[in-house]
Amino acid sequence: MDKNTKNNSINLDNLSLEVYNNRQFAESYANKIEYNSHNALYERPAMFSLIGDVRNKKVLDAGCGPGVYADRLLNAGAEVTAVEYSDEMIALTKDKVGDKAKIYKANLNHPMDFLADESFDIIVCSMVVHYVRDWQTMFSEFNRVLRSGGELIFSSHHPFMDFENSITGNYFECELLKDEWPSYNVKVSFYRRSLSEMFAILRETGFKIDEVIEPLPVDECRTKFPDAYEVLSTKPWFICFKVIKES
Repeated sequence: MDKNTKNNSINLDNLSLEVYNNRQFAESYANKIEYNSHNALYERPAMFSLIGDVRNKKVLDAGCGPGVYADRLLNAGAEVTAVEYSDEMIALTKDKVGDKAKIYKANLNHPMDFLADESFDIIVCSMVVHYVRDWQTMFSEFNRVLRSGGELIFSSHHPFMDFENSITGNYFECELLKDEWPSYNVKVSFYRRSLSEMFAILRETGFKIDEVIEPLPVDECRTKFPDAYEVLSTKPWFICFKVIKES
């Protein structure tokens, strides 16, 4: 993957929004992540191993994308609220779940004033945080809306994998990079942060680490996507966290 240097024309509060708000991309993305190697057979199994039983739990799907998680959480018995900044992704989520979930438009760089304090048992945030500039605000807000002892489960690019394409060569610098996705013919901008920075911000915003997973692909991936299986079995592509709001 080719990652390029900073682009001063990028709106840092709306990182990659122009990609996710493109109808053609949004529909293609929604279709592919239902069955593909990296999402369906790698990231999601790891995430749901951390999420566990959600029956009768109030769950916030933060950055819901096309609604894959919201739909599955609803089917597992959760009461779901979803937030998303892309209008196209919001439309796809509404198509998928109808009125079974509350859906709001929101930018995770900014406070979610429409959500009450301590109103959720669980927050799920799948492959979103690397698009967000202001981690202090985002994780502080996650802490605010979680009940004491509530769980935040999130996934992101693995910083070691992204460091292979670092421009600065400084692992400890937070970098704005650009990633080329040939299968969609798009480039997306995102941030690479060190593991130490990730852990530090979580501590500063009132979370304690419960579990961290560097996923491996499930066996089904070996049969359906052998090339991807080989890569995902030998390189740390994504990373998943389960953290707990401290009392």
